[in-house]
Amino acid sequence: MFITLVLAGPAVEIVYPATLARFENFRADAQLGFLSLALSGWMYRFALAGMSVLIAAASVVVLGTGVMPRWVALVGFVAALFALLRFLIPLGGMLGLVWVLAVSALMLLAGFGGGVPTAGPTAGSPRRLNRDT
Repeated sequence: MFITLVLAGPAVEIVYPATLARFENFRADAQLGFLSLALSGWMYRFALAGMSVLIAAASVVVLGTGVMPRWVALVGFVAALFALLRFLIPLGGMLGLVWVLAVSALMLLAGFGGGVPTAGPTAGSPRRLNRDT
């Protein structure tokens, strides 16, 4: 949802001006311009809701499996909250993007043999699902 809405937002935003520039017989209507701008704004807002869900789900996986350091998940929950509350916190979307970049860098480091210190078991090792026994 995040990627789809982020990519569709600019298309909706420029559809009216592009149509005006391309077709000579197209009748100019300011209301259509306002509509396309308002729709693109809502698409961006809903995209950040999708980003919030993506980050929160990845953080739950990190906590549950221990494939990355625990701090990644904790910072992820904060970034997800900020992305969800973007209308109150202007840089909420930016914090979410920084989190995605940090996780991507950690995954690349692990892929190149640099290793990522984890708090739990390493990938591929058996893990007990019931912690009470």
